[in-house]
Amino acid sequence: MTDDLNDKKLLKNLLKAVKELTRVLKKTDITKNFQDTNNLEKFSSKRVQIKHNNAITSPMVGTVYLSPEPKAKAFIKQGQAIKKGDTLLIIEAMKTFNPIKSEKSGKIEKILVNDAEPVEFGQPLVVIK
Repeated sequence: MTDDLNDKKLLKNLLKAVKELTRVLKKTDITKNFQDTNNLEKFSSKRVQIKHNNAITSPMVGTVYLSPEPKAKAFIKQGQAIKKGDTLLIIEAMKTFNPIKSEKSGKIEKILVNDAEPVEFGQPLVVIK
């Protein structure tokens, strides 16, 4: 019985939010903004390019995972000392899990990706100092 009340309350709140969003969108003429080529850049999404000399880059397009399985301990963490050949993360591409190993020894300065995030070829993944 309480589940039904919670569902009704949720639906009521969602309907209220949709009505409010519709009201706001009607006030702003978004189609005019899309048609104006000067405003087009405001609506396009751009990936931030991070350049770093010591960054390990992705050798493929896929999904990056920071641990060997869900809820498991991550391969690396910021500030951790690593050796050449240590596994930094894995990238899943075409249902194959590919370990990305360190090319040098050093210290993890920054992890530039999040777990289960799609990555592109050449995208910086980890900075090793």
